Amino acid sequence: MGTKSNGASQTEPAHRTVSIEPPSAYEVQLKTYEQGVQLFSQRKLLEACACFNEAAKGPAPHIADKARSYERVCEQRTAAAETPISTAEDHFNYGVERLNARDVERARQHFDHALTLQPDADHVLYTMALCCGLAGDGAGAYENLKRAIELEPRNRILARQDPEFLALFSQVPALRTLLAPEHSEGF
Repeated sequence: MGTKSNGASQTEPAHRTVSIEPPSAYEVQLKTYEQGVQLFSQRKLLEACACFNEAAKGPAPHIADKARSYERVCEQRTAAAETPISTAEDHFNYGVERLNARDVERARQHFDHALTLQPDADHVLYTMALCCGLAGDGAGAYENLKRAIELEPRNRILARQDPEFLALFSQVPALRTLLAPEHSEGF
């Protein structure tokens, strides 16, 4: 019996030492920053911004600098999300921004809305054609580009010179046919 109580007292001090030592300010800062990055990647920008704000107050300058940079990005993105989008041109511009970020589905929604407000906007149709092509919708790409060319024949020349459309030719052969020189006779 004497050995059991002796063994217990030997393990207790080691256990207490581990549990009463709080994490350092650096460890807290790093953990908060990493949590912010994880939330940022999940597009939970408001929560991420709060984590980055807290991490920016920590003792490690390199982490604080990164946290402040992320915090500014979060603030910009949340402010942009709050900007009212009401006109066809607003929807078009936001759609282009989303397309450049390769958020094709959201871009397409905004181009659709722009076309609802302004059905004969050849620049929207042209960009919608590209969006459809990137989304794998060859028929949509063809129909939108065809309509854009009908409204503004110069769109045929633009599409022939556009590297993004050229990249779609192998995926959507109908675009190559639509842009062939024999189709431009009379324009």
